Amino acid sequence: MRSRFALAAILLTASLCSASRISGTYLGHGANFAEMLQLTETNDGQISGVLSWAELRSDGRVTSEQAPVSGAVDADQVTLNIRPGLLSFLIGKTVAGKVKGNTIHLQTVDSNGNAASHVFSRGTAADFTAYTQQLKTKGAGIELSNELTEGAKRFRQTVQDAEQWIADAESHAQRIPVVKARYQEIETKMQSLVDRQRNTPDSVSRSQISVTINQGDVTGEQVDIEVDQVWDINIGNPGSRLNAEFGKWNAKCGDASELEQRRASAESAKAWESACKEALAEWGKFAPIFQKIMEQRAEVKSIESSAQARRKEIVADSNRMQ
Repeated sequence: MRSRFALAAILLTASLCSASRISGTYLGHGANFAEMLQLTETNDGQISGVLSWAELRSDGRVTSEQAPVSGAVDADQVTLNIRPGLLSFLIGKTVAGKVKGNTIHLQTVDSNGNAASHVFSRGTAADFTAYTQQLKTKGAGIELSNELTEGAKRFRQTVQDAEQWIADAESHAQRIPVVKARYQEIETKMQSLVDRQRNTPDSVSRSQISVTINQGDVTGEQVDIEVDQVWDINIGNPGSRLNAEFGKWNAKCGDASELEQRRASAESAKAWESACKEALAEWGKFAPIFQKIMEQRAEVKSIESSAQARRKEIVADSNRMQ
């Protein structure tokens, strides 16, 4: 992308091979920029005017600025001073140029010593507006392309996350009987200790048995923590987030050719269409599995709640025998 005519407000020096007045509007434009010099020369050789420019950035934004111009004409030599405003760090750069007919040719030199040519031809402010509009139209296409590219990345990431979630959830669902058996094992042991405590006449021994029963309850609480970690934090929460993400989609991917007509790049349009269709297919797979897993999660949480209640009852029975 060509630099903005040292554009930003530089001290410009231009040599003009023409004795005629240079008053008028001059335009320069390219794929990613548009420039306009509006100059007025007085009878005593003084020059005033405005430099306007618009630039298309790589992200699709179009930035524009203006800077006042002053200067003087001495024969065919012209010096232009363009006050930079906020761009004062560019003051002091030198530009040489020539006028040929209705065209001004300028050479700029940046701070690194790199030279660039700038060609201004007579035109109108309306032409400058048209060039600027073209930049905005092109910029809208760039922004759309960037949006589609990022959207495709999100689609692919969502598909990847959904596949991983399904694998993890189904793996844990297969271990529900193991969780249930573990709770049952703890309760059975605690209940056995209560029966033993009930048949123990020595109070000290009963107290010791009661401590062991309470330790069983602590063991059960550790299982509760594991269940919550797996089914709430690892499965329930991320699954709900994925379900909400899928729910935001309108199930319409659009056609790549339609997106290209809106000036999206062919690459971004095709990437979007492909990733979107893949994501919609994944949504169709995810939805019923999510519903089933959430039902299984509810089952596990019910098992957990019932086990907690039964352990508390056993502990209460033990405490009454103290």
